[in-house]
Amino acid sequence: MTTTSPQVAPIFVILPDAQEVRGRLHARRQVKDGWLYQVGILVWQNGTNGLGEPAEQRVWVSPAHARPVPGVSYEHVPTHRLSPTDTPPQSRPPAWTLQYLPHRPGHPGATLLHVIGCTPSDRTLTREEALAALGQPRTAACIECDAARSLTPQQRQTDQDRQTQQKRDDESQQDTNPSETVL
Repeated sequence: MTTTSPQVAPIFVILPDAQEVRGRLHARRQVKDGWLYQVGILVWQNGTNGLGEPAEQRVWVSPAHARPVPGVSYEHVPTHRLSPTDTPPQSRPPAWTLQYLPHRPGHPGATLLHVIGCTPSDRTLTREEALAALGQPRTAACIECDAARSLTPQQRQTDQDRQTQQKRDDESQQDTNPSETVL
């Protein structure tokens, strides 16, 4: 049996041919346009004795190629975020995901709301869907990714200001290139 360190968690990995295998999540890394996950899967390699022996192959994948294992917490996995100076201005509004935590003896199930990328998920939510989900019983916002702050009126105003500035930039670019026709 393979043991996992306290910084590694099981995860489902979707292979290029759409097979889904169980692997291990070693790290999460925020990049300019989302998140990447360092996953490892066991494969066979030629051993020194000429026989096959198991070896872990690690690779960084996008959220589309990783899916959480129900009931597993990923809060202990090393997470590398962009610093505020590295974070580029977002051209699209944030999105959110839900993580369903199963019922355990003595503890009812719960739901955690995350900013996209914090926990692998196959479905994203709009702001309205995220707010509606957060209003449900036994639903809370993740403190790791600060999902609650991303839904506050101050953040909403920042998003609106960013969209307004983007629209102005787009219009001024059209004005500077009158020979180009936008269809």
